[in-house]
Amino acid sequence: MLENNLIGFSQDKEYLPKDFDEFNSLNRLRQLFLNLSNNILNSYCNFTKYEQRVLSNYDLEKAFIYKIKNMQPLSFVKINKLQSKNFRFCLNSTKIINNYFNPNNKEPIFISNNKLLPLAKLISVCYINNKHQLLIDKHLLFHEFVLKKIKKLHSDKTVIDLGNSICIKSEEFVGLKIYTSWKDIEVKKPNIKDELESAIKSIKKGEYFQIYLAYPKNNEFTKQIPVYVDELKNEEYQIKAIPYSLRSIIKN
Repeated sequence: MLENNLIGFSQDKEYLPKDFDEFNSLNRLRQLFLNLSNNILNSYCNFTKYEQRVLSNYDLEKAFIYKIKNMQPLSFVKINKLQSKNFRFCLNSTKIINNYFNPNNKEPIFISNNKLLPLAKLISVCYINNKHQLLIDKHLLFHEFVLKKIKKLHSDKTVIDLGNSICIKSEEFVGLKIYTSWKDIEVKKPNIKDELESAIKSIKKGEYFQIYLAYPKNNEFTKQIPVYVDELKNEEYQIKAIPYSLRSIIKN
């Protein structure tokens, strides 16, 4: 079950979601991962739109190896340059970078400063036990994608990340809560039990009365589904299952 929730790669083996919506090829599924991983790795690694499109022609391991090599400095920093007043030596990143690029040589080829911290962080995240691998929970990837979109769309409101959900508030607006989950929703029999239970608890506590359950849009799940709950029949509430499109990822 845990493996089914992870997306990414371990060496040359790729763990990608099954086809959905317009993500109907290996290239597009790779492009999807490279884009979504930006939201997790954004403080030290970012695949541009161009890189996402071009690197989707190769397996994910090769894409990340390319990124690591591309983040190398254009010139090496000599040991005798350490006396420069503008250079601040960073021991940890020096060890990480040299272990990756030159594991069998005791003589360091890189003497790293803080400017190489992003490179060191990327290596430490996707090079584990001497092999390239990066596996990320798909629910987290989808949650971060929705959060980023909502912040952009509602820049005039307060958007709060609650971990398992997102809330939108303002002085004039009572509030909206959004639960996110990466599931393949079947319209006739939607698997929304866990998120619905959380929504019911939130309504009963009087925290929110308008709650959306957001899932990736697919070929069948294209429209909002109103959800009615018997135990809330005496409450004023609105619950909807919302198809959230990821198509912007593959648009130029």
